[in-house]
Amino acid sequence: MRPTSRGLLLALAFGLALTMAATTVATATGGHRGAAPAAGWSSILAGARGQTVRWWMYGGDDRVNAYVDTVVKPAAARLGVKLVRVPISNTADAVQRVLAERKAGKTSGGAVDLIWINGENFAAGKQAGLWLKHWATSLPNARYVNFRDPQVARDLQVPIDGQEVPWSAAAFVFAYDSAQIKQPPRSFAALLAWAKAHPGRFTYPAPPDFTGSAFVRQAVQRLGSRKKAMAYLKELKPHQYRGGTSFPQSEAELDQLFGNDQVDIAMSYDPSFVASGARKGQFPRTARPFLIGGGALVNDSYVTIPADAAHRAGALVVANLLLDPRLQAIKADPAGLGIPTVLDLGRLTRKQRRLFAAARRSPYLLQSFGKKLAELRAADVPAIEQQWEREVLR
Repeated sequence: MRPTSRGLLLALAFGLALTMAATTVATATGGHRGAAPAAGWSSILAGARGQTVRWWMYGGDDRVNAYVDTVVKPAAARLGVKLVRVPISNTADAVQRVLAERKAGKTSGGAVDLIWINGENFAAGKQAGLWLKHWATSLPNARYVNFRDPQVARDLQVPIDGQEVPWSAAAFVFAYDSAQIKQPPRSFAALLAWAKAHPGRFTYPAPPDFTGSAFVRQAVQRLGSRKKAMAYLKELKPHQYRGGTSFPQSEAELDQLFGNDQVDIAMSYDPSFVASGARKGQFPRTARPFLIGGGALVNDSYVTIPADAAHRAGALVVANLLLDPRLQAIKADPAGLGIPTVLDLGRLTRKQRRLFAAARRSPYLLQSFGKKLAELRAADVPAIEQQWEREVLR
């Protein structure tokens, strides 16, 4: 999932934030520290009119950018809010900006109104007290979200505590060409047997690439321990593409190998990547998604509002729009993004549920993610990647 980042920026940010004294963040309506306005939704709508909301978000996905520009922006404009997409390559950049403003003593008028975020970036900001509090479940469209679902309530095992709302669902899925493979391997044991029978036809990106890291993490969880997973991956290695002597460096490189019929299996944390690849002609039309291990590794990405946001009312309005069933259905449509909704369909009306029918008909999208696996703690990921490098890569 794209908002997750790597690197030491946030570790440095923690040290910076923890040295600062707590500051009082007053709301536009006279609220308390870091809290959302206590006024009713009609007052928030009125206050949002004429505001310009700057949404800092990963800018490298053209499909997401187009969705925001052609669907979300017009919806916000109809409510009198101008939405400006601020593209960044690393979500940590947005967190660093908010931290810098905090260090400078800024408690309002901040440059960041909304952030597409999850994982360690959210955790870092939460620990530093950067996010607006007590707002997520108060949005009118929050009634469509099951905040008791652990997948929603915990962001890479960090409780969200009303400081962010889910926006996009992610699931780790695999792809195969149904014209060449009748039955893909659906367990890790079957994958190893298949790789031995088809040497050179499987590989995965080398961690710390996000996709390769997710494959390794799923192996850790499905096989029960890091020790068992590393032993498994060492046994798998000589049967991989080029005898395991080299790994793809990115998901894009693996997609190219799959599309060129150099390997038989692709993978992604984007559950719509098969639909996207087939639509662009990168994958064969006979490509199909499948799961390994009986269920997908899953997590959600969210939006959060900095406590010093200059246009808080407008940010609340945009966050609410992102949970609108109509906008979520457009995002779920395989003709567009094909990203599964974060809404609980059981909470929708029958008419609203019909909006999602197109996503359920596509052969390029899974109708179920099986027995879903919750993500590991963000803090555990670097150690797993380092162990893979020591024991498998070398």
